Amino acid sequence: MIRLALGRRAFGWLPWPAGILAAIVIVCACAGPGREKPAPPSGGAPRAPGAAQGGAAVNLPMQAGVWTRADAPKRIDARTIFDYMDGGGELYVGYRFDHLDVYEYSSRDQGSILVELYWMTSRDEAFGLLSNDWGGEPIELDARTAGAPVPQVPPRRALFGGGLLRLWSDDLYARVLASRDTPASREQVIALGRAIVAGRSAPPPPALVRALPVTAAPGYRLRPDRVCFFRSYLVLNSIYFLSTQDILDLGPQVDAVTAQYTGPPKGRPPAGAPPGAAPKGPSLQVVVAVYPSGAAAERGLAHFRRAYLPEATGPVPDASKPEALKVEHGWVADGREGPTVVVALDCPNADTGRRMVNEVAGRVTRKGGRT
Repeated sequence: MIRLALGRRAFGWLPWPAGILAAIVIVCACAGPGREKPAPPSGGAPRAPGAAQGGAAVNLPMQAGVWTRADAPKRIDARTIFDYMDGGGELYVGYRFDHLDVYEYSSRDQGSILVELYWMTSRDEAFGLLSNDWGGEPIELDARTAGAPVPQVPPRRALFGGGLLRLWSDDLYARVLASRDTPASREQVIALGRAIVAGRSAPPPPALVRALPVTAAPGYRLRPDRVCFFRSYLVLNSIYFLSTQDILDLGPQVDAVTAQYTGPPKGRPPAGAPPGAAPKGPSLQVVVAVYPSGAAAERGLAHFRRAYLPEATGPVPDASKPEALKVEHGWVADGREGPTVVVALDCPNADTGRRMVNEVAGRVTRKGGRT
């Protein structure tokens, strides 16, 4: 369920693309009909179809069961993606999208299978796209390249549900979608997924993700399925709505992650919970952004405080002595340590917020949370 309100209010965790599109709709509505499309990322010449930037080339079969494809894919770049997908192109451009290769497998009477290969400028972007939604059935496509699990995120590189397979493979994010979800199409969708990842490397998640503390503050624990790496405020707004504007000065050169932490259970189990269910603990949201410089981080946090916490006065607080302010939905704490900014939202009290900011900023700094 999407929860919308003016001011400070979370959306709740929404499966992609519903969450992303909700944020885009809100921003578009506020920006008006005259808004411009985001500028495409700069960079070198596009790669040849099927070529990889950081891994092996993808060689898709001409036939998958009863489904067959044409020889060449359809090429989509940052300037034509808005024609290919109305209302969703901002997501990929925000993740430093390079180009998209689209293959369509057709059959006489079994529907079609669409393969979308999103080539990104780095492996972090490809991971970020998968991290928008950790829901679905985990699928192991290649045990040799499964990669060592890290505690900050689920040990999944491919997820399947409703006829759709989503996967991350080095600098490639891919979607394989069957128009009809049947046992036969599922088999071929997964087979195509295996063909996509064959021979490609399985790097770890972004350094910033791996730098997040698993436990922080008094008894709070990270929820791996609520960790998302991003660069665009549109993505952040799909998870926790802050503003229709980019009030943290995010962009292609900023590594950012948002995560949910859950505290010790309190009270009674929620109404309707099964017998024996444990009570739920309180949760808070953390946003961490690592900027190219300390000066850029200070400007980003100052912008956030002016827009989101107008009652805050004084200089940008240091993460060793973060500031906490009471708002409608709990406490908000923030602070900066070098190029790292940490904001903790929906905190139950000032002390928890300050400790969260201090501990997260300290660990990210120690672990070098930038790729």
